[in-house]
Amino acid sequence: MEADTEPVKVGGVVLCLLALIWFIGVPLCLWHSLDAGLKFPEVDSEKVNAWTTAAAVIFIAAPVMSTGICVFTRRVTGAWIFGLIAVACVVFVQGSLYMNARQAELHRPPPPLPSGYCAEYSGGDSDCPGG
Repeated sequence: MEADTEPVKVGGVVLCLLALIWFIGVPLCLWHSLDAGLKFPEVDSEKVNAWTTAAAVIFIAAPVMSTGICVFTRRVTGAWIFGLIAVACVVFVQGSLYMNARQAELHRPPPPLPSGYCAEYSGGDSDCPGG
């Protein structure tokens, strides 16, 4: 009987550690990201991206791993709760990535003009070929 309760005890400890990592790690990574982004005038965008990525990984990985532990230790209620939290976290991060990509697409610079491009201006002679 002792062998059956051992994974449950270890699973409970690991779930507590994952909860601590989730509740402390995500805000800490976001704080470091904000700190790196507010260094005026030299904003280190690589550090900002690295800390934001770390926060997103912890934000998703901790509930996913908690769900796996709950499934392994046969904690049905915990598996459902952590599974729903994991799905919500994945949807939130994917939505954020989509919005960032959409904003970058809207604000990208126009493509360069083709070589040999000639623009005619009013009030003068046309130097463009064929015009």
